[in-house]
Amino acid sequence: MDIKRTDLVLEIGSGNNPNRRADILCDRFITSSHERAGGFSVVIDRPMVVADGMRLPFRDKTFDYVIASHIFEHMEDPAGFAREIMRVGKSGFIEVPSAISERVFGWDFHHWYCGLHGGVLTFTPKRKGERFGGFFHRLIAQSLWFRKSFEAHEDEWYTRMTWRNNIPLTVSRVAHTRASIADLDKRAWKLLAEAQSDLVIDFIFSCQFLLRRFKRKTYKLIRLGKWEMKKLFDARGVVYALSVLCVCPACHGHLIEHGKKIQCEGCKAMYVVDGVIPILLSSREKKKGW
Repeated sequence: MDIKRTDLVLEIGSGNNPNRRADILCDRFITSSHERAGGFSVVIDRPMVVADGMRLPFRDKTFDYVIASHIFEHMEDPAGFAREIMRVGKSGFIEVPSAISERVFGWDFHHWYCGLHGGVLTFTPKRKGERFGGFFHRLIAQSLWFRKSFEAHEDEWYTRMTWRNNIPLTVSRVAHTRASIADLDKRAWKLLAEAQSDLVIDFIFSCQFLLRRFKRKTYKLIRLGKWEMKKLFDARGVVYALSVLCVCPACHGHLIEHGKKIQCEGCKAMYVVDGVIPILLSSREKKKGW
């Protein structure tokens, strides 16, 4: 990611593992994990806004960089989501599971097979039952030798792209044919066949992996501690700073902070603040919870 030190960075769908470079987090659900792999709870260790990705409550071009990692595949309208990202950001990074990853691991709440062809991000609809099942989820969680192989072939499992000014994207409404699914399976089995255990290499990888985990956990705990102190001593400052960055998701009007609520100057809509987290959802979206 080509992020400058002075860039203001938004992460959409930050979930349980926010990118360490993100300045502002945005997620749709902070109390439910029904669309997070593994059911992990959301992590909130810096300023966050609860919002719908299709109606981002930010001013045009507010952010220098927008991170959208493993979120596009959840969206029913990826093209509309891309337009919202381009509206609020100047550049960014996108990561989605590759079609092979979607086929092997499979997530029932994902709508699309994703790919990158000629620099264009492509989306093809999934059909129910087009996955191997939960076995490989357990394997990557429990077998370090399989994770070693997975990390060695990350470019096959993940589709990544950076963009500036425009996200080249195409959405198909035609599902994969049996032949194309068979081709995905052939490539997937080739990758899986290469996942072999080696006692010495596995031991070295295990040590490196555990060291990385320790460093990440330590960093996260330090950041979380700093955030708890910030909330304790400057809660109103956090809410005010977010209200300056945000706009009404309904009319894009200016927002005014009123203690535990935020009001739109334009349409007079009122939005609650959960602790220091503005819940910037429309009335219809609020009924679904957050």
